[in-house]
Amino acid sequence: MSTAQFEAAAGDGIPPLEQVREGLYCYGVPLPGVLPHFTLSYLVLDDAGGVHIIDPGWDSDENWHALEAVLAGLGRGIRDVATVTVTHLHPDHLGMAERVRQASGAVVALHRAEQDAIRELTSPADDPLSADAAAVDRFAGWGVPADRHPELLDAVHRRGAWDPFTADRLLDDGDLLDIPGLELRALHTPGHTTGHLAILDAERQLVFTGDLLLPNQFPGIGLGGTPDVNPIEAYLRSLSLVASFDDHEALPGHGYRFTGIAERCAETAAHHDRRTREVSAALAATDAGAGTVWSVASGLTWTAGWENLHGFALHSALSQTALHIGRAQNSAP
Repeated sequence: MSTAQFEAAAGDGIPPLEQVREGLYCYGVPLPGVLPHFTLSYLVLDDAGGVHIIDPGWDSDENWHALEAVLAGLGRGIRDVATVTVTHLHPDHLGMAERVRQASGAVVALHRAEQDAIRELTSPADDPLSADAAAVDRFAGWGVPADRHPELLDAVHRRGAWDPFTADRLLDDGDLLDIPGLELRALHTPGHTTGHLAILDAERQLVFTGDLLLPNQFPGIGLGGTPDVNPIEAYLRSLSLVASFDDHEALPGHGYRFTGIAERCAETAAHHDRRTREVSAALAATDAGAGTVWSVASGLTWTAGWENLHGFALHSALSQTALHIGRAQNSAP
C-alpha cells in the first residue's frame, strides 16, 4: 500500500513522511546498525490540534530532530503531542517515549502486562553473580559450547540494560485510546512480548499491528516478559484474532503497509507450525530424542545463516528453538 515504504524495506533507505488517511501520517525512524533498519512511527492529528504518536521509535538525537522536523511540516510542534501509545517494550518502539513525555507532558500508554514485563526486565538482580551463574547453567543445558557462553552472557546483560520506564496509563484489552474524535481500540495480542498491543481503527478499517504481523519477515516470539503459556501458542491465538480483520489495512511496526491480513497471518502461523515439525524431526533423529537446543538450532534454516548468528541474534535463535522444542514435546503422542 506504499511504494516508498516497500522500496525502503527492500533496500537501505528510510521511508519519508506520507499520509495514510486524513489526519494520519507515517514515517520511518532509523535503527542503529540492525535489521530491520527502520521502525514505522504513526502520527494521529486530532481536531483540537493535538498530536498522538503510536510507537515513537529508537531514541537518538538524530531521530529526535527528525520528529521535530516532521511535526513542523504538519504545522505542529513537540508541545502539541498529547499522547504516546506504545505497542510493546522494545527500544525500537518505546525508546523515544520518555524524551517526548519530558518535552511535551504527553501521556504515555501501554498494556499493563507490558509494564510488568518492563519491571521484570529492568529490576536489578539481588545477586548478579548468581544471576550470571543461572544464565550460564541455562546455556550449558542448551548444549552451547563453553567458548560461546561469554557472548551470550553479554547479550543477556545488554538486554537487561534497558532503562526502567513507568507508563502514565495502563491499557487493557478493548480500551479506547485518548484521542478526541476517534475510536482507536487496544487489542491485547501477546506472543512477541507478553503485553504486546495491536490497535484497531474500525471506522477507517485499519489495524496497527506493531511487531505481531509484518509483511516481509516473521517476528520473534517470547521476547519480553514471563508468559503464562508457551508464547508460541499465545502468538498463534493473537494471529487468529487479527486475521478476523481481513478487510482492514495493516499498519505494521516495520516493513510497509499492506492488505491481505488473513493470508499473511496464515503464512506466519504456517511458518511456526513448519518450524515445530522441523524441530520434532530433529529430536526424533537423535538417540531417545536427546538433541540439545544447540544441536537442533544448528540444523535449522536461519535468514542470516546459522554461522552468522552472534550475540543477541544467537541468543534469540536459541530461545526460539527452545520454545519450539517445548511445543513439539508437548504435542507428541
